[in-house]
Amino acid sequence: MVIIGLSALLDLSFFKLFFAIIIILLGVRLISGKWSKMSPESALASNEDFLNEVLIFSPVNKVLKSEKFKGGKAVLVFAGGQIDLKDVKSADGTIYLELTSVFSGLKLIVPKDWKVVSEGVAIFGGYNNKTESGSGTVLNIKGSAVFGGVEIINTGV
Repeated sequence: MVIIGLSALLDLSFFKLFFAIIIILLGVRLISGKWSKMSPESALASNEDFLNEVLIFSPVNKVLKSEKFKGGKAVLVFAGGQIDLKDVKSADGTIYLELTSVFSGLKLIVPKDWKVVSEGVAIFGGYNNKTESGSGTVLNIKGSAVFGGVEIINTGV
C-alpha cells in the first residue's frame, strides 16, 4: 500500500518503484552478509603471529591460535564478521592492534585474563569495549567505526 501511495504521490510507475526497492533490498542483504554461512564451524583457523586483514565486500570468520601473537590490523569495508583471539598466547606483555570498520560490523573476542585498553572513534556507528578488566597481557586497540560497528568482548561475556 505504501509503494502504491508513493508511486501515485510522486507520479512514478508502480512497477519501476517496486523493482527499485527490491533491488535495493537485495543489495543491502548482500552487503550485510546475511547470505554468507558464517558459523563457528566454518571459521578459518590460523597460527599466524601477526594479523593483517584487509577485506572489501567479503566477510571474515577467523580463529587465531598463535603461541607468539604480536598484534596487527584489520580493515573491513562493506564487510563483517568476527576475529577470535581467545586461544592466542603472547610472547610480549603488550600487544598492539588496529581495527577499522567502514560500513561493516566486527566482533573481536579476546581471552578473559587480558586487560584491554581501547581508543575508538565512532562516526555514525558504534565502538564498544565490553570486556572485563584482566591482569594478564595488555591489548592496546586503536580503532574507528564509520557507519559500522566494532565490539570487543571477553570469552566469558
